[in-house]
This record gives sequence, structure tokens and C-alpha cells, in this order.
Amino acid sequence: MAVAAALSMGAGAVSAKSNNAAVKAAGKKCTIKLNAALDAKEGKNAGWLAQRWACGDKAPLEATGDPIVVGFQNAEGPVINFPEYRVAAEAAVEYINKQLGGVGANPEAGTPGRPLKLEICKYNALVPAELPGCANSLSSKKPALVIATLAFGEAHFAIYQGAKIPLIVGTPIMPKDFTSPGTVAIGGGGGCLGVHLGLITYATQYLLKDKLKKPKGGRVGVPWANSPPGVFCYNDLEAKPLDVLAGKTLSGAKIKSTAKLKGTMPDIKYIGVPVDSGKADVSAEVAQVLAFKPDIMVYSNQGSECWTWMNEMLKQGWDAKKSFPVVLSGACIDLVTMAKLGDKIKGIYTLGGLSILDPDALSGFAKQQAVNYRDKMAKYSKDAKLNSTGFATQGYGVVMNTWMMMNLAGGAKATGADVLKAYKATKGHVGFGSTGLNCKDAIKPYIAVCSTEVSASQWNGKALKAIKGAQDFSGLVLVGKGDELRFNEVK
Repeated sequence: MAVAAALSMGAGAVSAKSNNAAVKAAGKKCTIKLNAALDAKEGKNAGWLAQRWACGDKAPLEATGDPIVVGFQNAEGPVINFPEYRVAAEAAVEYINKQLGGVGANPEAGTPGRPLKLEICKYNALVPAELPGCANSLSSKKPALVIATLAFGEAHFAIYQGAKIPLIVGTPIMPKDFTSPGTVAIGGGGGCLGVHLGLITYATQYLLKDKLKKPKGGRVGVPWANSPPGVFCYNDLEAKPLDVLAGKTLSGAKIKSTAKLKGTMPDIKYIGVPVDSGKADVSAEVAQVLAFKPDIMVYSNQGSECWTWMNEMLKQGWDAKKSFPVVLSGACIDLVTMAKLGDKIKGIYTLGGLSILDPDALSGFAKQQAVNYRDKMAKYSKDAKLNSTGFATQGYGVVMNTWMMMNLAGGAKATGADVLKAYKATKGHVGFGSTGLNCKDAIKPYIAVCSTEVSASQWNGKALKAIKGAQDFSGLVLVGKGDELRFNEVK
């Protein structure tokens, strides 16, 4: 959509019922000009987004009128627990409503739009009935759309589809997150698809091949989260691409794939070690990986699980200076915990979507996003520890991107179907907290995933720093279009 068209959504985009209130609440007009040239460098509507941020700071508008309801389901339980996702989403909504004028605002006219309202449903992922219970509860509120953060199950899909409610997935981890036509998965890094493929790509193509001088492959340790999504993500997006590189499965059977890199590292060997969710003692699992004597190790899990693992690695003798490299997913990022470990983990790598936790590690538009996240989270969220985690940035980003799509799809008049259609049409579009939104380019069978590019960072003992030459790459080179999904272990 043309930026000019997006900017024309002023008071006329506010509902008739709330229009008078919006006019009365008109604030100071924003005189900051749109920099359309930014689009060519940073993605479509980057200039629009930058102008909205700047206007929100210089001439803030507070939303008014009837709220636009957005459902928000999040796993928050005794073991599988992601409160940071919700905390950041709530902060983003506060920022949007209090400074950006809500949905359908016209900052140039000083006219606010309608506020967003999150209808939040928390569920215990270990109780099967709670996920569909959340979906039924949220559907009864008749939201414009529903945001699912990380869904540990798939029972909600049929419920939302039956109610004709579009589903926006923050972090795709289950098969239907990737393959459902009525869904878009927009999280930076593409959840398991981008991150897990990225972990294997970085470990093999950057570290094994170049740094460790093993171009034909080496030994890879792969502990993995033994949960419903973890089983699929390991088998389809870690074990399968490792088999693709080897050209064969662990038992020696040939593998079918149209991937470009099939068979290019015939010496690949790997060990997959399941790690039960919430397990406090992982000494046996760590010992199993260490006994394999890997050249490199990759791991993805929720933050607390990653550091239970790394602390046990240190206890059993892993040394940041002398031992094999470790590559963790962005889901593991916990700057408070990492700062406490300091030089003990110096040199470990993290990999995921654009990490906006450290503005000083970035430049240009990415740095602007990181500064926006840092400043607005500090203002609208009181939980500093949760704010500094990888999934918090995902929560903030999924709300910011959905707010942007609402505006570009018709402002306050946009339906959930309009927003889904706008998402589906993205190609080279700016994405908050990601390298961009490219839903139109999604490949089969992963037709719902809109962002697969990932970037690598390295811990220097005090902070994560972006690695030059390993930014904005995709691991899709390890799978072929139309390759079959792998749900179970294949020897």
C-alpha cells in the first residue's frame, strides 16, 4: 500500500460513534515529514513507521472511542511459562494507546484513532483442556483477531477457524503454526522454522566449515526440548537438515530432498538428547552430550531451561575458552542471567530474529527499533528482568506489527480479515523486531511463516554483539520446497 494512502487515514477512519469524541480530543499536530526514501533501504512503509514513532514522541496522541478488541492467548503455568511475552505485549498496547493515537490516528491533523484492548487468556500447557478453553473464551469476546504467542498444542485452530477469527502467531512452534492457510506466523526469526534451521546452518556452514576447518562436517550435539513442539522442531528442523547435509540418515538410508546443500557434508554425525521440560537435574543429559565429544553444540529452549543446562555444562567441565563452541537460540537470551555468568560463558553464540535488546550492538533503523523497545518498555513495564528476555521482544514486536497492519489495512474500519489479507500480501515489508515481513514468499509446506531470516550474535562477557557477515541469513537452504514434514525420530 502506498504510504500516502496510509497517512490519509485520519478522523474519517474513526468509527461514527466515536468520531465526535476523537475530534474533541484532537491534540497538537505533528509537523514531522515522512521520509519515503527510507522504504527503499529498510522495507515498505519504513518511512511511515519512523514518522509515527517520531510523532508519538513530539506530539503524542491518546486514543479515544470504542476499543478494538484483540484476543491474546499465552502459556503461563508452573512449568511452561512465558509471562514476558504478555508483559511486553501489554506495554506495547499502552504505548500505542497513549502516544501513537491507537488505530486510525492522523498525527498530521492531531486526530486520534481508536484504542486497542487486549483480551488476555492464560493457560497451563500441561492441562490439555485449557488451550481449547482459552480459544472458546476468547472467541466469545468476538475479537477482530487473536494473537497466539507460543501455542503448546493445536486444539485452538479449529475453534478460531469455525468462528472465522484470523490467527496471528507470534512464535510458530507446532506443525499447524507453519501450515495453516488461515494463519500468519510473523515473529522475527520465524520460530522453529527460521531459528532451528538457522542454528544448524550457522553451526555447520559458518562454524564447522570455516572456523573449525571441517568442510565435510563434524560432530554436533543437539539437546532438545522434550515437549510437543520440541519433538516436531527437533525432528523436522534440526535432525532432518543434518540428515540433508549428510545425504543420509543416521542409519545410512538415503534421504529425499530438493535442498541445495543436500549431501555437501557427508561426515556429519550428531546426537539428539531429549530434555524434559522443567527438569531441574539435567546432569545425565549433559553427560550424554559431553560423552559424544561434539565439535559444536546447538540448543533451543525457554530461557530458564537453557541456563539450567549451561550451568550444568560448566559444572561438568565445559570451558568457554577451551571447549567446543555453543550456539543458543534467541529464546535463551536472558541478559540478567548472562551478566551474572559473565566471562564463564564468554564467546557463546546466540541466534534468532533481530535482537533489539542492546541498541549499542546495532546501527541504523535496527538501532531505532532497539531504542524504541528499550525506552517504551522502561516507561510502560515495571518488570526489568522480564523486559530483558528474547521472548519479551517477540511480544512487543507482534503487537507493533499488528497495529501497523491494522492501520495500513484500513485503520479503525479494518476487519480482522482485512488485516490477515494485508499480512498475506507482504513482500519486502518492514517488520518491527525482524528483518522484514515476506508472507507472500512463504514456501510449501511452511506456508504461514512470514520471516525466516536470522542473525548471529556473540557474548563478549558483558553484552551480545552482532557478528559481521552472519546477519539476516536464512536456513531455508537446508530444506527443499515441498519436502515432507518429519514428525518422529528417523534413524
